[in-house]
Amino acid sequence: MIKLGVIGKPSDWLIASDVEDSKAKEIFDVELCHIDIKELITLSMEKKEKVPMGLFKASFDEVELEKAYHIYLALKDMIQKYDLAGLTIRCFDLLGTVKSTSCLAFALLNQEGIIATCEGDVPSMLSMYLMKSLLNKPAFQANPSRIDVEKNQILFAHCTLPLSMCTSYHFDTHFESGTGVGVKGELEEREISVFRIDNSLSRFVLLKGRIIENFKFDNLCRTQILLQLEDDVTYFLRNPLGNHHLIVYGQDTEALKDYLLARHFQQVH
Repeated sequence: MIKLGVIGKPSDWLIASDVEDSKAKEIFDVELCHIDIKELITLSMEKKEKVPMGLFKASFDEVELEKAYHIYLALKDMIQKYDLAGLTIRCFDLLGTVKSTSCLAFALLNQEGIIATCEGDVPSMLSMYLMKSLLNKPAFQANPSRIDVEKNQILFAHCTLPLSMCTSYHFDTHFESGTGVGVKGELEEREISVFRIDNSLSRFVLLKGRIIENFKFDNLCRTQILLQLEDDVTYFLRNPLGNHHLIVYGQDTEALKDYLLARHFQQVH
């Protein structure tokens, strides 16, 4: 059975971000492994390793990079200890203790094919797990930030994404806290799909569109992409299935759709 780690509880401001463990096991044959975030904090603060030369194609403050890299190493230890295929973290709890964020760690883990999602959002983690196992694609977990109903466009942003999805990237601070190491990535302007399952594990959304521009606004999370949707953008204004949604390159998602419909999920638009 696949094991996915839930390190800390979902962040308080998220909507529809927890699931019943028994349902995840019954529907997806996934065991949710709940782990106290104090273990991650302790492990990361014990790390002393330097960042390997040439690991990144961007530079940043050496001390901040080191702290962020230590979170990555601690997560790798926990993945091995608990035999995890992926994880989600209540990552804002790291700000007051480690004085850093997990953005860089997630960028590395997702590049390696290890599922890693932000803010303890369990449905996002399960959504990314499905994309990885059924489509074999990395995904960008992001928040809707701006919506233009007239143009049917939406801007998504977040401070981490798989480095393998970037055409180029550089580092900045984590947007909300101004600390840690966030990733400001450029993505290809090409066709994409947007996906998420809900916290009741009974509904999903699967939208098609295209990345038409990368932005660098100062007042948003660091990686920012503008999508031209083929489907109705007002889904995000009416009754979205949660905060975060997952974006992947390409529109060859029939295997994902068929898998969920076979398990009696309802597709929403």
